[in-house]
Amino acid sequence: MAATVFAALMGVGSSASAAGIDGTPASWLPAPLRLVGVWDVSVTLRDCVSGNAVVTFPAMNQYAADGSELELGVNMSPATRYPSLGTWHFLALGRFASEFKFFRFNPDGSYAGTQEVRRTITLSNDANRFTSTASVAIYDPAHHLVKNGCATETATRR
Repeated sequence: MAATVFAALMGVGSSASAAGIDGTPASWLPAPLRLVGVWDVSVTLRDCVSGNAVVTFPAMNQYAADGSELELGVNMSPATRYPSLGTWHFLALGRFASEFKFFRFNPDGSYAGTQEVRRTITLSNDANRFTSTASVAIYDPAHHLVKNGCATETATRR
């Protein structure tokens, strides 16, 4: 019985996550898994020096129990970027790190390089909201750094 309960909490044997999708509240998950699930995110790109907001746009994140991550944002046309793939991991109670990357394209469809994002995520006590700070790095096709950026995020669990 205990093994069955543990497997259900870990999402073993099913595609459904224990983070609310199967009815288990996310706050009941072991701390290292509380980020697991799908999130509606509001991303604010910021001037790294002043901290002033530049633009805000929606995104969606999905965190899986295996440490993988999928991100979709609408700050660019779908013709100029692919979905992001990445990883996440537990840092401490209520804190996580995340890294993801996506391919960028020029308006003519040619390859423009990649964009990489590194985040520190702070989860709310009920595990249904998070805030994050992020650093952004944009690279050309030869992987030379073109531009750095900063962002903050707020998110709500779906």
